[in-house]
Amino acid sequence: MSAISYGLEGENYSLDSAVSLLRGLQYKERLQLSTLTAPLVICFDYQAAAMLRNGRNMEILVPQEGTLSFEKGILSKEELSFRADVEPVMLTAGLVLPNGDYDSKYYPRADYSSAFQLEDYNHFNKLSQDVSKIFRRNVLRTRLYSSADNREHQLLPLLYIIFVVIWLASIISRAMRQRIKRILFLTGTVLLGWIIVRLIKYQIPASILNRYLWYGYYIFQMALPVLLLWLVWRSDKMDDQPVSNKALTAIALWNSILVIFVHTNDLHNLVFRFDSASPTYATDYSYGPVFYIITLTWVAELIAAIVMLLIKSSQLPRKKAFIFPLIFCSILLIYAVGYITRIPIFWESDYTTVVGILSLIFLEISMQSGLVQINNKYSSLFTHSSLNMQILNWEGELVLASANAPQFDLELQQAALAAFPESVRANRDTLVFSKEITGGYAQWQEDISNLNFLHRQIKESMEKLKLANAILEEEKIRRELDEESAKLRVMAALKEVIEADLLRLSSMIENLAGSKEKSRENGRIALLLCYVKRSSNLFFRKQETGFISANELTVYVEELAEIAHYVGVKILVNSSLKEVVSAEQARSLYEFAYSVIDWTAQTENPHILLYLLEEEGQIVLRFIASEDLSQFEPDQDLSDAIISSGGSFACKDLDGVVGISLTFPLGGE
Repeated sequence: MSAISYGLEGENYSLDSAVSLLRGLQYKERLQLSTLTAPLVICFDYQAAAMLRNGRNMEILVPQEGTLSFEKGILSKEELSFRADVEPVMLTAGLVLPNGDYDSKYYPRADYSSAFQLEDYNHFNKLSQDVSKIFRRNVLRTRLYSSADNREHQLLPLLYIIFVVIWLASIISRAMRQRIKRILFLTGTVLLGWIIVRLIKYQIPASILNRYLWYGYYIFQMALPVLLLWLVWRSDKMDDQPVSNKALTAIALWNSILVIFVHTNDLHNLVFRFDSASPTYATDYSYGPVFYIITLTWVAELIAAIVMLLIKSSQLPRKKAFIFPLIFCSILLIYAVGYITRIPIFWESDYTTVVGILSLIFLEISMQSGLVQINNKYSSLFTHSSLNMQILNWEGELVLASANAPQFDLELQQAALAAFPESVRANRDTLVFSKEITGGYAQWQEDISNLNFLHRQIKESMEKLKLANAILEEEKIRRELDEESAKLRVMAALKEVIEADLLRLSSMIENLAGSKEKSRENGRIALLLCYVKRSSNLFFRKQETGFISANELTVYVEELAEIAHYVGVKILVNSSLKEVVSAEQARSLYEFAYSVIDWTAQTENPHILLYLLEEEGQIVLRFIASEDLSQFEPDQDLSDAIISSGGSFACKDLDGVVGISLTFPLGGE
């Protein structure tokens, strides 16, 4: 082909022109292969000379457009020595000598003027290495879907082997059932063995060993349907059940007998019929009766496996799971029949590779669809899990349920399916969800009681914020409505009430710079500031209405408790007051609360429970602390205020814990 292309294209030739010429001859059915009897023969000149020497009446023509002339010889690392008469012998044999001499009876001297002596062997070798592949595919239009030369005969099996090994590795990592894993591993091993035997066969020229490697294909071809039957039979059985059964054993023995027939074919020709002496027996053969028995056997076994899969698929939630495996199995059967009957598109493909890939796809789809169950312990795992979930098929029928799955009534279940992807409420604290999955729905419930609790807390916080804002707004309005004279009078009275506290505040601020515990003193200053502010509020409330709501008083106390964190005192406030409190009592209660908190800040009493409640017709403010409170005594001004308001102070031992309390009669009595 290089010589033809040189004549058509010149020095920088490619193979395109030769391919175009030969393809045109092939299309017109004027191109014959492997024959020297045609009227016009394209060959080397030494082959033409040999035909002349054998008496054939023919003429050697060198194309006028040009052709290639190149040397052929023997390469050796050591010097070769030939007999003295080697040149006469070569001339007698009709060969051209290295110096260009030849027998003029066979070689037309004048016509050789158009023969170009090859110089660029690199270009020649680069084009020639793909000649076989290009000629088969582009000229003969064969081997379009399989390997076409020795390089591809090696590359294709290597890619196939990598593909099978990766699939086997994935199966080993995915499959949990040991028996199924072993069957799949054997299947992959059979596919690998088949392609390796094919690879070796292509490296060995036609010989007895080559023929028996061809026979060896049937070891693997007959093993595949047996393994498939075994896999389908074991797919729904546990590992502790019998490994096989008598029917599978009988099938395996029958297939073994057929394989023996194949390997003894040279003795009886009942499987393949050919002339072993012919160099083209590998492509020029016919089939014997045993071959058709072999074909019917593995087809019947494959159909039996499909029928078993169809029966098993009726028990699965996915009723149409068998469709894709059935399609690929049908493709495999059609391909096998097409190959046996030598339909060109099938016959010119690589049977081993195609069957292997279709088998792997069939197995993978069967596993993905659930027809072949490689992990059937998932059902038991799901049933015993802590999930609050159940699985339904498309008809809404229960397939699987976990141990903690709720018992949904039919109406709620249908409502959840209809609401997909939204949820439905089973009760105040429970939502039911449904999600579409392969083969049906997953249905579960979620407890939202904590979420509802958070919503209630947020609502209460909002109400407290509204109350605080209302208090602030009320103070603002009150300040705006006060007349100047009233302001002066009230401010004078207020000064008298808080003057002592302001002096103490000023003193604390002045002494802050020299204090060793500035953080604690800052907290005490903040407490005193808060106390002064709320004392002022209570003073004004006394001037206006004489009463304060229990909620507002609770807010004041909680405010002190929050600031107490900065002096290292953690206070939990629990208030159950509902009624209004007189402003005088409220001021005494508030002053008492401040005094106790400030005292505990100085005595390192870190944890306090503060109760504000109604008890036996009285308002009670009680403190229970982690440390002893028995040393606390209210100052004289506070004691006088308590007595004047009808209150009483008490210190009691409550089961080993000292508690102090301040009590006032309800209604300001």
